[in-house]
Amino acid sequence: SLCQTRKMVSVSWRGCRAMSRFARAVSFPTAANTAQKPKVSSCVPRVVCASFGSSSEGFGSSSRIISPRNDHRSCHRSFVSSASVANSVGTSSKPPHARLHGFDKARQGLSDLCDVFHPEPVDDSTTGNRQMQFVEPGYLRDFGGVKRFSGPAVTIRCFENNPLVREALNEPGTGRVLVIDGGGSRRCALLGDNLAAMAMTNGWAGVVVNGCIRDAQDIAKLKIGVKAISTHPLKSSKRDAGQRNVPVQFAGVTITPGEWVYADMDGVVVGGRTKFEL
Repeated sequence: SLCQTRKMVSVSWRGCRAMSRFARAVSFPTAANTAQKPKVSSCVPRVVCASFGSSSEGFGSSSRIISPRNDHRSCHRSFVSSASVANSVGTSSKPPHARLHGFDKARQGLSDLCDVFHPEPVDDSTTGNRQMQFVEPGYLRDFGGVKRFSGPAVTIRCFENNPLVREALNEPGTGRVLVIDGGGSRRCALLGDNLAAMAMTNGWAGVVVNGCIRDAQDIAKLKIGVKAISTHPLKSSKRDAGQRNVPVQFAGVTITPGEWVYADMDGVVVGGRTKFEL
């Protein structure tokens, strides 16, 4: 009868729920069980329950599969130490985590450098690569025609005056990066298209400005990397020369002359005096 069928369906459903709770209990062991068995297999058998459902021919049985909901816990990503990864660089073998992160040696991107030389997760601050510093995200914007550049740092500390900037960029750059600490001033520009063109001609890899630039539309056409806080149409003064080859500090990093600076659209990374080779 219909009443008996409803009772059978109700009992079957309660049985399925009980089996589901049992499967989850097996998947998530208690602290007492984990102390005896530290490694619990994630391959918990699936439970198949018989239930009743309606069909065109009347009432028939069907199967419902209940799977444990801890599949994501079995996909743990392991990280290796910076030392072991650094030792593997320069050998014929790829870094051990290359497949996980889409490692591309030819790309030379900041993400690839971080994957190789700072593979620890962000919360593992005690064992991270202390040589790698990160400029505060969003602090600097891209303005040059080259978005990815790197080189040893040449530093200048000046405030709203740029005589030393012209003097430095007039020298052979030999693939270096000029880092200008303008104190974060937004009242004038420390770099324009003429100085940027001079830097490109003399072989500088890029210019990083803790301040403003101008002629942004023209600088975007030059084959040189330029990062700055913002733009300002007013040129700077020439009264105070400033200081050259001194440590500069801004946006959470300290840059000393000779340290390597790496930049792309992901940000700016400051390393040690030895280049990070992929």
